[in-house]
Amino acid sequence: MHFELDHHSRTLASLGASLAEEFALRAQEHDRDRTIATENFTRLREEGLYAVALPRELGGQGARSTQWLAFAEALSRGDAATALGFNMHYVATRIGSTLDAVPTDAKKRLAELVVGGALICAPLSEPAASSLLPGTYLPTLTARRVPGGLEVTGTKMFASLWEASDYAFMFAHPEGSSDPTEVVGFLMPTDQPDAITVVDDWDTLGMRATRSNQVRIEGAFVPDELVLCRIDDFLGNWIVAQAHIAWGGYTGCYLGVAEGMVAWLQANLGTRAAKGYAQPTGYHPTISSAVGHATTQVEAARLLMYQAAWEADERSGPSVQTCAAYLRAKLMVGTAIHTVSTLGTTAGGLNALMRSRGYELMLRNASTGSIMPPNALACAEMAGLISMGLDPAEAPSLRLATA
Repeated sequence: MHFELDHHSRTLASLGASLAEEFALRAQEHDRDRTIATENFTRLREEGLYAVALPRELGGQGARSTQWLAFAEALSRGDAATALGFNMHYVATRIGSTLDAVPTDAKKRLAELVVGGALICAPLSEPAASSLLPGTYLPTLTARRVPGGLEVTGTKMFASLWEASDYAFMFAHPEGSSDPTEVVGFLMPTDQPDAITVVDDWDTLGMRATRSNQVRIEGAFVPDELVLCRIDDFLGNWIVAQAHIAWGGYTGCYLGVAEGMVAWLQANLGTRAAKGYAQPTGYHPTISSAVGHATTQVEAARLLMYQAAWEADERSGPSVQTCAAYLRAKLMVGTAIHTVSTLGTTAGGLNALMRSRGYELMLRNASTGSIMPPNALACAEMAGLISMGLDPAEAPSLRLATA
């Protein structure tokens, strides 16, 4: 199957590639210093990309899964941390402006904020959560009704871009609800120093410039006009139904990292000659074989990613079928990253590990690809169950005790 990108996708891919060249010049510095590349987000806003996910009737570009994938894939080749962080803005703005459970007036308020230049993060990870136990995804934040809005308390992990964002898109369990799967979604103003503490603990192997720190919230206020929706069956309505947005988008970022690594290997091994030899080292059968394995697996991952996006946009929409397509794609992206990180890095030699050469940053950024939820093991498990016509929710390891 040959995928032809539409005009909007090609335009976004071209813009992503252009910005990737610009952002790559600063990526090493921000990684070294663990700083958010705020100048990059200024450029993204100047290019009108803050509203890329908003429907056109709300002043946006209406980018769907394929179009976003084309942009994120290209941008990640130059600066994966910026792409991954901005993907969370995409998640917040697309879900907040398209989810059926969000009333029209709330969607309009969200759109007004975004068109006005607001950056929105989406800290959705839970303390001690595991992809192998989806029940642990249920929000531990609690929301208590107070005059004029909600009072929110709890802890969020891996809050990418919190310090640079104006609002945080989150879910919390409503106080007093007897349904553990019921959640309320809202936009929380991030500038509440008396109620919100950022714990600077994001000093990791890769993606350091996302500053995905822990955030402790004690009685933060969310005004009524920023409360978006209430939904039940959080796992079904979020993890499964919104797979193409909630975690499918950032999988495209890791695809871009893998592509960048392969491009580096091809350029360097295809041109560099060893001492005493006239031909490039790429002619050595061991090296050409390693690059062949890496290139083939990354291309397979790319095709599965675009097939999943097509499934979401053109065929099944929010569904188990779309979720399964993204599970397979994320599993393949993780597999390709593993191959590039082992065979490719060995073939690249010590030059590949020198920070000044560029490959080393991509290698570290790629290391979180198979860990990001759902992790590679969970993807394989759930994809296998769905392929056999079995309900993942009925699997002993996945069923909630309250079910």
